[in-house]
Amino acid sequence: MTANPEVGEIIILNGTSCAGKTSIAQAMQKISAKPYLSTGHDDFLPMFPLKYVGLDKSIQPEIHVWPTPGSPMTREGYEVIVSEVGNPPKFNLFCGPVAWRSLQGMHAAFAALARSGNNVIIADVVSEPLLMDYFEALKGLNVYLVYVQCPVEELENRERAHKNRTVGGARMQLQAVTVPGEFDLVVDSGKHDVQACAKQIFDFVGANQPKVFGQLAARYAGKKIETFPVRIW
Repeated sequence: MTANPEVGEIIILNGTSCAGKTSIAQAMQKISAKPYLSTGHDDFLPMFPLKYVGLDKSIQPEIHVWPTPGSPMTREGYEVIVSEVGNPPKFNLFCGPVAWRSLQGMHAAFAALARSGNNVIIADVVSEPLLMDYFEALKGLNVYLVYVQCPVEELENRERAHKNRTVGGARMQLQAVTVPGEFDLVVDSGKHDVQACAKQIFDFVGANQPKVFGQLAARYAGKKIETFPVRIW
C-alpha cells in the first residue's frame, strides 16, 4: 500500500463551550460525500495529568475534584482562577509551559492528519494565543475558519444542563474567541439546528476557497507565545 500523496483540508469550528461545535462536526460527517475526521481539544485533554490542572474550588463541576491552583505543578499546567465572585462568577483559564507544549503537540497532530491526506474538522475554543500557534502548525494547509455563535443566555442554559460545565465559562470564552473576530463563515447554533449549520458550512466550503486564516497568519507573522502563564480565555 502506498502513502496518500494528497493533502486534506481543515475546517476549524471555533466557538465557546456549549456552542454545539462537536455536534455540528458529527452532523457534517454524516452529510459529507467525502470522509472527514472530527477531533478537538476534548480528545487530547484526557492525556494530560490531572495533578497539573488546578481549578478554583468554588467553580469545580460535579464530575471530578481537581487540585487547587497555586501549586508548582498547576502553575506549569492549567489553572482556572476566579477573578470576580458573582452569579455567574467570572473566571479565566491560564496556561503554563507544560500545558502549552501539549497544545503545540495537539496542533501539530492536526496538521499531520491533514498532511497525510485526511480531511479534518477541528472543534475548539480558539482564542488569540491559540490561533497564533495554529498559524505555525497549519502553515501551508487549506484551512477554513468558521465561527459557531450562540446567544449567551442559551449558552448558559446549556451549561446548567451539563454536569461537567460551570455556568460562566462560555461568557468568559465569548470575549476571547472573537479576537480578532474574522472568519470565513459564521453560523448561529441558537437559531439553527446542527443539521442546518452543517449544511451551511458545506455549502460555503463547496463554493469558496479559504481566505481568512491565511490573511491572519500573514498579519501575525513572527508573533509567538514566550511568556507564561498565558491567559487562554
